[in-house]
Amino acid sequence: MPWVLPRTVHVVHDDTAGAALLDERSGRWYHLSRPGAALLKAILAGADPEAAAADAAGPGDDASRSDRAFLALFHDLRAAGLLVRHPDLPPRRRWPLTALFTRRTGR
Repeated sequence: MPWVLPRTVHVVHDDTAGAALLDERSGRWYHLSRPGAALLKAILAGADPEAAAADAAGPGDDASRSDRAFLALFHDLRAAGLLVRHPDLPPRRRWPLTALFTRRTGR
């Protein structure tokens, strides 16, 4: 299942500064650096969090340390309720349109 933002969370991306997340429930803003925003974009696009964390690390960074930092960011976003799994909703039962407009007479 892919990860999504809840309906009460809004994101503003800025290519130079990173991103900001607004949680309407609490009124809090969360600011992400450019690499953190890249991680969020990758996860929202359907990438596996571990793979996205490995890709978000810069070329000069210590790979294992940055992987742990990005995975910690991912877990912090989940813990704050800013990332949730997309629910697998059961298919809606569709009623025939004629049932809405006809009245049963009992005959």
